[in-house]
Amino acid sequence: MNPLLYTLAYANSQKRLLTLEEIHRYQIGVSNYDLSEIASELAKIPQIKAHQGLYGLVDDFDQLLVLRQEKGRESIRRYRRVLKYARLLISIPYIKGIFLAGSSSFSTGNAKKSSDIDIFIVTDPNRMWFARFWLTIITQILGIRRSGELEENRFCLNHYITANNLERLDHTLYASQLYSDYIAIGQASQELLKQFWQANPWRQDYFSQASPREYPTLSQLHPYRIKYWLEWFFNHFSIDIWDKLAKSIQSQKIKSNSIQSNAHNRIQIDDTELEFHPEPNSIKAEKIIQNILQNL
Repeated sequence: MNPLLYTLAYANSQKRLLTLEEIHRYQIGVSNYDLSEIASELAKIPQIKAHQGLYGLVDDFDQLLVLRQEKGRESIRRYRRVLKYARLLISIPYIKGIFLAGSSSFSTGNAKKSSDIDIFIVTDPNRMWFARFWLTIITQILGIRRSGELEENRFCLNHYITANNLERLDHTLYASQLYSDYIAIGQASQELLKQFWQANPWRQDYFSQASPREYPTLSQLHPYRIKYWLEWFFNHFSIDIWDKLAKSIQSQKIKSNSIQSNAHNRIQIDDTELEFHPEPNSIKAEKIIQNILQNL
């Protein structure tokens, strides 16, 4: 199959239309076209429609055009909310970096009004439980943490790793797109994102043209000074004990959570990674795109 058609079929499975620049960034596989070649190549494919500088499959184009406009406006609102709390989030003790993830980070602006705000959290080694404890408490107090059915415009804190565990093992098309779209929150996170990409070169098997994106309003932020004062204090007053205590408290609650009872859920619980996701979107995306490709 033509790689450009495959790229737009995948975008369709995510309910997205793409510009020429976005097609160039997200073209799948190693048969990459230059930006100047893409428009002429797309014109040769009858299943593709173009309008207002956007490209997509003919069948769903009009519906996705309206949807893109709606989601674009919502993504701007979501980005402002992230910016409001960004500096506070990176000031939590022992948080090494935070990446904006999921629909909020996708360059086409794919955020739904009813969805939460996904963030991927990297902590200092051996301090993940302690950092998670404080991040949970603070976001809960502020009313910005997703909890139960309360998810609209709230932060989803479902994935933590330590800085010495950057390599990812879920080598799928969806995961590659997810990781390629990460937006760093804070200057330290921007440097960490470069390390993350280096630790996962397999992404280029899917999106060889993608490169780290930087939003200066987020990536140039620095933590409040209290972060370093608190870390100095805990480092000098039994931080290992505090981390073990935080692990003990959280482990009990995790064990009682029903999310573990579903075999399709993706659960990882150890001292280098905490992940609590229902059926991975990668599985759903594969099913959808296979149906689209069969119809094509």
